[in-house]
Amino acid sequence: MNIFNDAIETHIQWNIRLKRHIEEGIIQDLKKVADCHVCDLGHWIYGDGVQYNYLPSFESMCTAHEHFHRIAAEVVYHSNANNKEKARSLLAADGVFAQSSSKLIKALMSCSKDLCDSVVNGIRNRRKVKDILQAKENNTIFSIEDHSPVLNAIKIMADHNIGAVAVTNKGFFLGIFTERGYLQHLMYRGAPGLEAPVSEMLDINTLCVDPDDSVEQCMILMTSTHTRHLPVLENGKLIGMISIGDVIKQVVSEDSSTISQLTDYVHNRYGVQ
Repeated sequence: MNIFNDAIETHIQWNIRLKRHIEEGIIQDLKKVADCHVCDLGHWIYGDGVQYNYLPSFESMCTAHEHFHRIAAEVVYHSNANNKEKARSLLAADGVFAQSSSKLIKALMSCSKDLCDSVVNGIRNRRKVKDILQAKENNTIFSIEDHSPVLNAIKIMADHNIGAVAVTNKGFFLGIFTERGYLQHLMYRGAPGLEAPVSEMLDINTLCVDPDDSVEQCMILMTSTHTRHLPVLENGKLIGMISIGDVIKQVVSEDSSTISQLTDYVHNRYGVQ
């Protein structure tokens, strides 16, 4: 069991669960939702994990986890009171719940790196984001200044056949402009003009990863949030961008290498073709 990977996937799924409860009018147990001790992560934090409470990343994770359940409970409170509009606003892409979820995921990934040599059951992952960057034939980062019009960002994506562009302000990374993010703005905020600044169209669901984050965690993030691109930051600086295709290629490559090694071993050891 990998408590961190499981927790990332489980807590991402809370968004879907809460939306369903709002739309179906299901009454939730408010105290149970607010209690950060009862989920698997909570059991670990206040059980076996308490021995790591000296780590700043562990403390940050606990704080983010408590806040996450508090905000989830607020969504349930308004839903139970039939205040659907308020509950939905908390769950919006730029709402408090989404922000809380993002902070928890980042805290989980940070803590998992600190504990990779301490936790016995499966925190260690061989494949890292930096391995993906090293394997990429072209690691060019396509970027655009935040005041540039949306049309320019779309042209860059079309010219280079890419699905995301980094948005910067005087070299400082702000976020990414993506196909999905643009469509979300069309759906929820109306059709923006193509001359609107690209800074207004940032993909607000973007999660950033670190070179030492595992490929397995990237796969979980991407599949759970339906995200196709992850910016890679090192000490706050954008050093690359990985896509779902890059992640899948790394996983397939690693698995193929493992299979080849096992085949060679069996052949050399037992003479089996």
